[in-house]
Amino acid sequence: MEWMLVGERLNNGHSLYSGVWTEIGPLAAYIYGFVDLMFGRNQFYYELVAMVIVYAQALYFGYVINKNRVIIEKNYLPALMYVVIMSLSFDFNKLSPTLISISFLLLAINSLFKQIEGNHESSQHVFEAGLLIGLGSLCLYSFPVFLLWALISLVMFTPVKANQILLLVLGFLLPIFVSGIFFYFLGSFDHYYHQWLLQFQRLSFTLNKDLIRVFYVFGLPILIAVMGMIKIFGNVRYANFQNRKQQVLVFSAFFGLVAYLLSGNLSTYQALGLAPFLAFFLTGWFIHIRGIYTSELTFLGIIVLLVFINIQGVNPLFGEGYRHLGDLRIEKSSTKNYIRDRSILVTGEKLDDYFYAKSGSPYINWDVSKGDLEHPDIYQKLASVYANLVTEKPEYIIDNAQVFPKIFSRIPELNSSYERVEGTRHFRLKGL
Repeated sequence: MEWMLVGERLNNGHSLYSGVWTEIGPLAAYIYGFVDLMFGRNQFYYELVAMVIVYAQALYFGYVINKNRVIIEKNYLPALMYVVIMSLSFDFNKLSPTLISISFLLLAINSLFKQIEGNHESSQHVFEAGLLIGLGSLCLYSFPVFLLWALISLVMFTPVKANQILLLVLGFLLPIFVSGIFFYFLGSFDHYYHQWLLQFQRLSFTLNKDLIRVFYVFGLPILIAVMGMIKIFGNVRYANFQNRKQQVLVFSAFFGLVAYLLSGNLSTYQALGLAPFLAFFLTGWFIHIRGIYTSELTFLGIIVLLVFINIQGVNPLFGEGYRHLGDLRIEKSSTKNYIRDRSILVTGEKLDDYFYAKSGSPYINWDVSKGDLEHPDIYQKLASVYANLVTEKPEYIIDNAQVFPKIFSRIPELNSSYERVEGTRHFRLKGL
């Protein structure tokens, strides 16, 4: 819902971060703006675009594996396995910042493969890898961990020089620097700095029982991928340069896991950084497995599991389904018929009410917005709230967090503009 709201407000003339308060990366936000411009707020088209991206990634992944001779023989299995992995859970095929950022990870993998096999005196592919990781970081704020992955891969598998390490870092910083300049000239650099750049300082590991539920999705693919890894590394037919590239994919899984744990929530789609590793070593297992119909039966079993996992996630056959996605689900049945097609402001974590309404203020993401809305005793925060609400004046304020009584008590002009909706804790603009 937040992704759609961001795209919608961008196309309504509001500037990112100053007129749209969100933690979504700038590149991902403008992609949502483009999708909204083309199709409007329609979930089907968002998922259609996501599906196109997934299949483009699958084709490119197959191309990278075959072109760089990472597998023992050229075939279409890497692309097929990538599609299988990206279909494990229904939320994988949402147009998430994580899904968008994986495109840059695949491009960076290709650049590292070329550097491992090519002329080590050239620094072109090193700079490319850093640049691509920087672009991915403008989509997903935990993505910079892959810079360390690229650095370790270069140090371990190529005769890297100090100037190449510097180029890797400069390539990474370039997109972030350009985006900073862009928002500076838009006059919203302070908002960009506090809402997006400072997230890198707030990164922390998230470890809770939701990891067990995520393991239900990844358990069997990880097991088969590990067996495939054992078969590949135990096969003497692979050359040294192929083993180095395969190890780069193993390292990508480790840092993909780190990025997942730093993502702030353990939703399944946040773990897409594991996709290249799983797709490749699943391919390795199917290529090297022996036995009549063993590979066919295993693949059939994976497909059956895939269908079951998706059904269990959307409409649980037993148990509670994907409880770790509960906070992201939108409840489409609402008793607030009066907000339909109105401009509203919602406080609190849940964005359900926006499903039938449109955003009437910059305050979309609660984690960012509460810095203003929960601190009306601080003059600068109160002035910011006043400036934002006087400009747009949302028709309804759905005050789930109950922050507006205190705000209204300190801003008489806003207090005189709103009245409480009968029998609720919410407010409406007078005269509606």
